[in-house]
Amino acid sequence: MAKEKSGDPRWWNVSGAWLGIGTSPGSLLLGALIAFRHGGAVPLLTIVLAYVLMFAILWFQGLLGMKPPLGEGRSLTECTPIYFGPTMQRTVGGLIALGMIGWSGFNMALGGAALGRLVGFPHWVGALIIALPVLFLSLRGIHSWNGLAALATISVLALTAFITHQLAAPGLPITLAAGNPLDIIADVAVLVGYISVFSVRSPDFTNGLSRARDLVILINLMCLSVLGIMLAGSAIYLGTGETDLVALLASQGALSIGNLLIFLSILAPTFTTLYSGAPGLKAAVGLPEKWGMILITVIAFVLALFRFDLQLGRWLSLLAAILPPMVVPLAVESTMRRRGALPARIPIWTWAVGSFVAILLTSLHLAIAPVGGLFISALATALWVAVWRHPKEELSPI
Repeated sequence: MAKEKSGDPRWWNVSGAWLGIGTSPGSLLLGALIAFRHGGAVPLLTIVLAYVLMFAILWFQGLLGMKPPLGEGRSLTECTPIYFGPTMQRTVGGLIALGMIGWSGFNMALGGAALGRLVGFPHWVGALIIALPVLFLSLRGIHSWNGLAALATISVLALTAFITHQLAAPGLPITLAAGNPLDIIADVAVLVGYISVFSVRSPDFTNGLSRARDLVILINLMCLSVLGIMLAGSAIYLGTGETDLVALLASQGALSIGNLLIFLSILAPTFTTLYSGAPGLKAAVGLPEKWGMILITVIAFVLALFRFDLQLGRWLSLLAAILPPMVVPLAVESTMRRRGALPARIPIWTWAVGSFVAILLTSLHLAIAPVGGLFISALATALWVAVWRHPKEELSPI
């Protein structure tokens, strides 16, 4: 076990980021989409499988940031040079940036539409009201997220309790029926896609932790809050038959105050997309971080103009295809190192083939896409370890 010091961070020091992702309004929208897919309550099997897969991905990736011997004791940016070659480092940076651009567009679209409905102007004006101050403060170097994270979490919890009480169908939105296997796979895919960008960069939020139980607590904070709010969204769909939460709240008179809570709840996540995406762009193409923030904001605003929040299911399916296969060779290599093996750099093909197959299957609207991508990545990683892995002592991070 890692040696603990009195000054070591604990789970509560970084819980805001984990809980903030878990309690995002996106979980609520996702629940409505999943219930719509099933035409009723969510199968229990969806919840169990999604929890297991999300936990596994977050566990292996989160370990990287923890103190030795559990992990490397480094952030994702610090880990990439000791696990990947230059091409892979640029690719990882680019994917993180892509993910952050999409989430920034989602946040601006959802928050802008909510604000627009609340005060009666076009959604693009609301998106602009979000984009400009966030960009300005980010360029000025705002670094403290505790207050914003707390505000976001409180806003979403209040929103969820408020509208669920008013609009949800009576009874639990869960069924023990098996359901359509392909629909369940699609459910799991979008739930994994929901946490996929954060999962890849989770070493940034475990860096310095020394206790495995802290990571378990953090993962459960995220997974259980995602699933809990997702089920609330499912219950609201069952009670109203609506999947567009913003339009639903605007049509409910006094409930329109929920749009204010949506607006407040996306502020902190929008800030974090710039601070995570800009370093990714710098790693990928060498763009200075301040220019990266500007570029991300511009592209995200364009996405918001087209109500990117209404494309949540497709976006999450794409993320589930691209990013989780990357975790497989990382998990294998990091585990081998912890068990005493000399380190080796991970070649890009160990996960790129799996991601390509998953993207292809996603384009064909096949629900097995994310599972197929993970399977191909596992086969490629096993082949690399058995045949082509060449350890180099000088790469050792310890």
